[in-house]
Amino acid sequence: MKKSLRKVFAGVMALLLLASCSNAPVDPAGEDAVSPGADTVPAEETEPVETEDSRLSVPDNLPEIKFDGREFRVLTTTSKEFQFRVDELNGEVTNDAVFNRNQTVEDRFDAKIVTVLTGSPYDQINQYVKAAADECEIVDHFEYKAYTPISQHSYLDWNTIPYIDQNQPWWNKDSNEGSVINGKLFCIVGDLSITAMQFTYAMFFDMDLTSQYGYSAEDMYATVFEGKWTLDRLQSIAESIYADLNANGKSDDGDTLGYAYWNLHGTDVWVTAIGEHITKYEDGQLVVTLGTEKVFNALDKVINLVFNTEGAYRFNDETHGRNEFISGRVAIMPMMFEDCYGPLRDMEYAYSVLPYPKYDEAQEEYYTNSMDQHSVFGVPVTLPTDRYDFVGVMMEALNAESWKTVYPAFYDTALKNKYSEDATTARMIDLIMDGRVYEFSFQFGEYLNALPYMFRNELYSGQNNLASTLQKSSKSLRKLLEKLYAMYE
Repeated sequence: MKKSLRKVFAGVMALLLLASCSNAPVDPAGEDAVSPGADTVPAEETEPVETEDSRLSVPDNLPEIKFDGREFRVLTTTSKEFQFRVDELNGEVTNDAVFNRNQTVEDRFDAKIVTVLTGSPYDQINQYVKAAADECEIVDHFEYKAYTPISQHSYLDWNTIPYIDQNQPWWNKDSNEGSVINGKLFCIVGDLSITAMQFTYAMFFDMDLTSQYGYSAEDMYATVFEGKWTLDRLQSIAESIYADLNANGKSDDGDTLGYAYWNLHGTDVWVTAIGEHITKYEDGQLVVTLGTEKVFNALDKVINLVFNTEGAYRFNDETHGRNEFISGRVAIMPMMFEDCYGPLRDMEYAYSVLPYPKYDEAQEEYYTNSMDQHSVFGVPVTLPTDRYDFVGVMMEALNAESWKTVYPAFYDTALKNKYSEDATTARMIDLIMDGRVYEFSFQFGEYLNALPYMFRNELYSGQNNLASTLQKSSKSLRKLLEKLYAMYE
């Protein structure tokens, strides 16, 4: 794509203020679908590490109230049930953290947390609403499926639910403020969504392999803390780590690689990582902001990294690509924290995590996002008004207790207790988590002609035709966004 067309279209898209806004995602799959580094941080970078005790001291400001054993029913799936209830204590840290959280909340408010299981909550709730059936207090489903109940007017506005204090640290303020359209918030994100943490993307690096090529863990961490961890830095490291182990004269499967990824995994993060947005809600209208020169340039850089760098490779199979990292043949690979709990637990080589690189050193912060299959929560419009207080108290308490006790337990389990023991590792995790940005357009991704996935698709093709793709889609997007905005009226 010629630069001139990109510049022209960047200007066009900046002016494309579309009278609508969204909260819905795309469907790439079905509903049921580390060791530490340095022990020290440069003195000027050292900060107090937040501990579980310091979290426990933060008040939730909820009233002392009893609900006489009332059931707090969560409509969810079997695969997501672990976020809301477990059967018993079993000695496993994360299981027991959820069990103890529930016990604390249930005893405090005299309530009972139960789950209502279904294959597709985003469809089931629409059926309940049409039948005027009172079957649950909240609904849990994929972020990218939010548009399904929202488009059917099945959800209440969270702003009508008392006791929800979105300024508290257990609510994702970025996500929730960015999802308000016409004053309404239909799907909310908080730390009750354990999957929002598990599905958070980071750059995992093999500490042994990078060290062999002259990049110690201390050096890698210092690059991040000094603000020099950029796309260009990733490029330079990737091209300097390579060995043609299969002696076929090309970088491919089985070689030692500086950077590799599965062809879909983590590619939706890049727009967020460089500090850009796919859409923004400004002055009562939705602005499509994907078509900027910075996005076009970043796409060029990532395409060059993947397709023109000797030490970089794209795997077509997710499991195989991850196994190459586990086998010690890939230095840097984007993965989710969820991988820590399964495939990486028995990894022989030492590994750790870094944030996604910045666009350049002028960018102030590191950003990432969570895969669009993490949980978001809605309140059925059929909920009786005399139960609004109940839902508000229980949701505020569950999210608060999750932030205070469940998240730290999951961090420590993922990182083999190094979150609490090692200040450098803890700070890196906190930096990544603090940089999470939730892009509203994923909630309507399927509905919006796959707008949030355009960067991914261009990268997959290896050709940067994003400006042309956006230009061809602009008319249909305008109409869809107008309809979307109407959903919030």
